[in-house]
Amino acid sequence: MNPTAQNLEEASQSDFAWRSEVYAWSVVGLLTVAFTFSMIDRMILTLLVEPIKADFGLSDTEISLLHGLAFTLLYVVVGLPMGRLTDRYSRRTIAGVSIFFWSLATALCGAASNFIQLFLARVGVGVGEAGLSPAANSLIADYFPPERLARPIAYFSIGGSAGAGIAYIFGGAVVDYVSGMGPITVPLLGEIRPWQAAFFVVGLPGMALAFLFALVREPKRTGRVTDGQAAVSISQVLAFMFLRKRFFVSHFAAAALAGLAVLALHAWMPTFLIRNFGLTPGQVGGGYGLVVLVGGVSGLVTAGWLADHLAARGLRDSHIVVARGYVLLAIIPAILAPFAPTFFWSLVLAGVGVFGLASAIALTPVALQIVVPNEMRGLVYAIYLLVLSLVGYAIGPTLVALITDNLFKDEMMVGASIAVVVAIGAPLSAVFYSLSRRAYNALSESSPHRDKK
Repeated sequence: MNPTAQNLEEASQSDFAWRSEVYAWSVVGLLTVAFTFSMIDRMILTLLVEPIKADFGLSDTEISLLHGLAFTLLYVVVGLPMGRLTDRYSRRTIAGVSIFFWSLATALCGAASNFIQLFLARVGVGVGEAGLSPAANSLIADYFPPERLARPIAYFSIGGSAGAGIAYIFGGAVVDYVSGMGPITVPLLGEIRPWQAAFFVVGLPGMALAFLFALVREPKRTGRVTDGQAAVSISQVLAFMFLRKRFFVSHFAAAALAGLAVLALHAWMPTFLIRNFGLTPGQVGGGYGLVVLVGGVSGLVTAGWLADHLAARGLRDSHIVVARGYVLLAIIPAILAPFAPTFFWSLVLAGVGVFGLASAIALTPVALQIVVPNEMRGLVYAIYLLVLSLVGYAIGPTLVALITDNLFKDEMMVGASIAVVVAIGAPLSAVFYSLSRRAYNALSESSPHRDKK
């Protein structure tokens, strides 16, 4: 054990006296808005499946590559050095530059004229988004003491569900509106399709948002092993994780499998609803977006509050207990959603699934901020995102499409494919949260901030 580990336990309220509560929460609010923009840009593709398939002559599996592989291809690779940069340099700068880059890449999706160009633009979205979450989680951990960390981290994650919901609502309305206009002429690009215009509309505003991060104050890093710039090597980080491998493997797996289930819903439920109920993207986007927005946001708010409430009453692993409970709540409704007889009940059941699964994923990083020293948080979080992205974003949507194209061989069976993937991911996630809880409680009492609770 590192002989200077007790320095990590000296974080106290005095470390946070420099900022007001209002300012700290305003930073969380700005980060949440940024995360909302990232999810809009990430998820808008789900409402454009049918026109893109028609224009480029693609299969569901090829569409799934745009959903998952294109986004994660460099997202997971760039995430590791971005995590390392987060541990060493200005986190507000990393966040601002990341937002500008992915917003530009989203707009470039609208300039694509074939599958390869669209694939590469989606890769660019993933590269840009790789920088936000490590920087945001590290910033939040230095704006709030560890005993009050669950709520701001969970509230930051509201941007994920809010962004996805807004993407469906706003994106569906945009698609319906521009579809009624016919071909659109854009300077320098000439005539573009309605679905291309949708990418421009959602991508360009984020470039303006990026400049607001120049107003954010870079906080002092708390809970450090060393003074000055981070001096912990990558090998030390990996050694730290290896010594606690039971916790990290189970904790990462729990979130990744919850991600597998919820991304199966997010990537393909809009397409399922359009195909099976004969609705327009605007109708589906409005309905599904509302349940994602309400279900996801209410889940994250209640989960963060409940975890902090239980922690205040002495339950140290409250964030893991609550995450597991929310996954268990989501399993049956999420599986049944594609089999509901009406559009309304399909939305309700899917909303309960999102409520539970998204909340569990949002609480997962809390344990990382408590267990991991400050200099290591960025890289450890980047590794966590790598696992979450590979299993959730890359495998989840693609597995649904592979089952549809190769097992059922009928695009109208996409709902059954969603149910199969959820039935695999969600129950296994609950099992791994139980294993994670045991490993977390078995960690040495010298872990960062543990004695503070």
